[in-house]
Amino acid sequence: MTAEQFIIDDRENNLFRVNREAFTSEDVLQRERKEIFGKTWLYVGHESEIPGKNDFQTRDVGGRPVIFNRDRHGDVRVLLNTCLHRGSSVCRHSSGNAKIFTCFYHGWAYRNSGELVNVPGNEDYKSEPAAVYKGLQSPAQVDSYRGLYFVNFDPDAPDLLTFLGEARYFIDLAADQSPEGVAILEGTHKYSLKANWKLLVENSIDGYHAKSVHHTHFEMMMELGATPPMLGKDTVNGIAPAGMGTEFPNGHATLMYPANGLPLATDSVKQTLAGLRAQAEQAFGENYANAMFGLARNSVFFPSLILIDLSFGLTLRTFYPVSASETLVTGWQIIPKGVDEEFVKYRIDNALTFWGPAGLATPDDVEALEQAQKGFGARGEVGWSDVSKGMGKPVPAANDELQMRSWWREWNRRITGEQLPTEGTSFVPFDKQGVDA
Repeated sequence: MTAEQFIIDDRENNLFRVNREAFTSEDVLQRERKEIFGKTWLYVGHESEIPGKNDFQTRDVGGRPVIFNRDRHGDVRVLLNTCLHRGSSVCRHSSGNAKIFTCFYHGWAYRNSGELVNVPGNEDYKSEPAAVYKGLQSPAQVDSYRGLYFVNFDPDAPDLLTFLGEARYFIDLAADQSPEGVAILEGTHKYSLKANWKLLVENSIDGYHAKSVHHTHFEMMMELGATPPMLGKDTVNGIAPAGMGTEFPNGHATLMYPANGLPLATDSVKQTLAGLRAQAEQAFGENYANAMFGLARNSVFFPSLILIDLSFGLTLRTFYPVSASETLVTGWQIIPKGVDEEFVKYRIDNALTFWGPAGLATPDDVEALEQAQKGFGARGEVGWSDVSKGMGKPVPAANDELQMRSWWREWNRRITGEQLPTEGTSFVPFDKQGVDA
């Protein structure tokens, strides 16, 4: 082991360990900000959040303040939310509609397409500011896939589609759930946790913790007649009840298992779901519809975009580090377009009771991760975390840890330059022929 080794990837003995310094070191965090958040594709927002001309949302993306907006022509833009004069924000609202963004500090004003249009006291400058400063800057690359917008601050990074690779099919499974497309429900779930951001990556694609951490939720569901995840009898598109984990290049990964429907839906909601499934079968075939509506899926798109599609809701989540031991999280709910108000209410209720601040999932997860961060205080004596479960299996189950190992190998490559081979378990749960056509 070298003095700076963060990963032990021992294929001979099927051991995978992570140095706990990766979760606690501010030096590591600074390198992450440069090599990961400064050089990879980061999620900004969904097109449905800015439906009209001049609509905007402000976001923090990888530690940088941005404006995600449509200009007066309806074109989508991402602008860095910092005045060219002295750095203050030019837009201080979280959302709204504006043709002009004006810095409140000295009044410099910009069109929502970025051009500098007004400088108070302009006559006192020997050089015209609007000529020197062309306008608000944008990230080096801005691109979208299926309505999801991403930015990359590295002009030399591979394009978005190349970066996503076959992992993009798990975005398709969400985006194709209605012929009309999908939309983000108004409102966000924002919270912070006193834990390293990589702990939440692990947690979001971890099927192993569910039974112990979320036992209250599963006990309630069983009393109502539901079958707990990974304990059912159905096989969907070759995925057994125990589910499976799968990995893709660039650190993307997914765990999936047959979706055991929860008995909390009204007949109307069940009819809506049946209708959506029938439309998907007609458009894409039974195999694709089975994957879409018959498999629960937790996906990570490196570094920190999470898409969780369960039988009762579809969650999008992203997060960024404040420090080595604090993380800011933002979550949204996705809804198929064209559904009725009862179905929307069903999804909102489920989001609040499972993911919400008083729900049966997020508070438990936060407690678990904060306790782990606290435990890392003993890293001088217990210096490594184990991520070996399922290593060496030809088909890792959903409660194994392949998906985390895949993510860690990409993290390690970007931080240390060391390229570790995958475990060769990339798998898409449907026939892609016809879907790509």
